Amino acid sequence: MKALYVFLPSLVLFGFITVSPVVAAEKSIDLYYLDDVDYDHWAYNELERFLYSDIIDGYVETESFEEDGEEYEYTYVSIKPKNSITRAEFTKILVNSMNLHAGETVKSFPDVKPANWYYEYVKIASSQGIINGKPDGTFRPNDKITRNEMAVMIYRAFESTLDFSATGKVFPDVPQENFAYEAVLKTAALGIIKGYGDVFKPYNDATRAEAIVMIDRALHLVPETDGDQHAIIQTVDRNIQDEMKFTEQQDVEALKALYRETTIGYQLAYSLDSLDMAGMIEESDATITMEQIGEYAISAVSVSNHFAQVRMDNLVYKVSMTAPDMSFNTTVDLSGTAYLKKSDESKWKIYNVVLDEEDYELEW
Repeated sequence: MKALYVFLPSLVLFGFITVSPVVAAEKSIDLYYLDDVDYDHWAYNELERFLYSDIIDGYVETESFEEDGEEYEYTYVSIKPKNSITRAEFTKILVNSMNLHAGETVKSFPDVKPANWYYEYVKIASSQGIINGKPDGTFRPNDKITRNEMAVMIYRAFESTLDFSATGKVFPDVPQENFAYEAVLKTAALGIIKGYGDVFKPYNDATRAEAIVMIDRALHLVPETDGDQHAIIQTVDRNIQDEMKFTEQQDVEALKALYRETTIGYQLAYSLDSLDMAGMIEESDATITMEQIGEYAISAVSVSNHFAQVRMDNLVYKVSMTAPDMSFNTTVDLSGTAYLKKSDESKWKIYNVVLDEEDYELEW
């Protein structure tokens, strides 16, 4: 799916395509630049996955800098993985990650008002039996969530989709009289929670990284449903075929529609941003032709009910570009891995594509 934005930079570089002003996408690519988590962070993959698939937004930061007398702004996103997380924030992440909708019976809380940003998330979670509130009837949305509260909410959220019949490690600091005893015992059995050595530290405030990792583990355990593998391969294949077709036709609007239908999050923002950078291809005097070399193969690597990973092998194209003053050929290898998330409409969409290699050579 990166054919266009692997190839188009060279067209811009050599002046074959004029660059038009950037049109704002649904969400700017800047909002996916993860700034405060290094690649070797223990939770990097989970944090990136949740950001890239629009489960979380992070904290948007903007910095100004000056270069050659001009002032610029740099926008990036902070996850703040070591920070604590509130009960409202955790509820939002859980609801978003599972694509939950409100059920028939909704519990109301005096400290959760319709004007609050978390109102709908609390409403959905209460209707699904995930939250019951405090003994005094409040929800306390701004309280920091503890590790045992988090375990209970995850247990309730996934009780209908995961097999919790096994019992796991018994932590000495979570006795039977603890309200979270069953939840901790059963989520530990599935590896959703792991504790700190022999203890769980149930009353410690949970960190943002811990919350995301625990939810991510549970999401990946939910088994795929009938038709999921066919649907993910169909989505990736359609993206490959239609992107090649519309690129060769220089149909920017069709490409934008394709990306909006088959991609989300980071991949959607990156795709639309690349089109905006390239400008109005259809007004250029250049002609683009693409010839597939060999046959590509698509295969599912892993599929759960929420996430999927797909391999694209031997996806190689010869791309030719002709213009009044110049022409060249290049071979583009788009083999790599596509990552997908099931949307709230139960449609599989690509949130990231990682190519095996992005080098290509021009033949003049």
